[in-house]
Amino acid sequence: MAIYAEVWKVSEDETKVRYSFSDSAGAERYMTLDKAAEKFWPEDGVNNVLYQAVARTVAVAWLREARAPERLLVAS
Repeated sequence: MAIYAEVWKVSEDETKVRYSFSDSAGAERYMTLDKAAEKFWPEDGVNNVLYQAVARTVAVAWLREARAPERLLVAS
């Protein structure tokens, strides 16, 4: 099974970052990063393979760059 998602930063403040991501069919979902706790959660509560791949990709960028990326692509 292939994974593809476009990830966009929707908003950011001092404590959290909100991202939207969509799958290959265009269904849009949202997730939030708590900066202090360095934890993510899907706003719809669905913790599936696509969400896990998106969260992992954003987490790696967050840790490497010490900032919230504006846009990412997830593909495997």
